[in-house]
Amino acid sequence: MRGEEKRPSLPAELGRYLGAGMTWALSTLLFVWVGLKVDGWLGTRPVATLVGAFVGAGAGLYWMIRHLQPADGDRGAGKG
Repeated sequence: MRGEEKRPSLPAELGRYLGAGMTWALSTLLFVWVGLKVDGWLGTRPVATLVGAFVGAGAGLYWMIRHLQPADGDRGAGKG
C-alpha cells in the first residue's frame, strides 16, 4: 500500500526516549555538580549551583528537543 510508513520497533523507540531523558538528567546533574564546586571555590553558595542547575536543565532540554523532533520530510513539515 502506498503511504504506509514503517514505524520503528518498540525497543528502538524506548531506547530513543530513555536516552534523551537520561541525557537531560545527566546534563542537569553535571552542571549542578560544577556549580557546587564553583560555589565552594568562590564561597558564593548557592548562586553558582542554581545557575548550573538552570544552565544544565536548559542545555539538556535544548538537546532533547533538537534530537526528538521529526525530520522535515517525516511529517510534511507543517505543509498542507
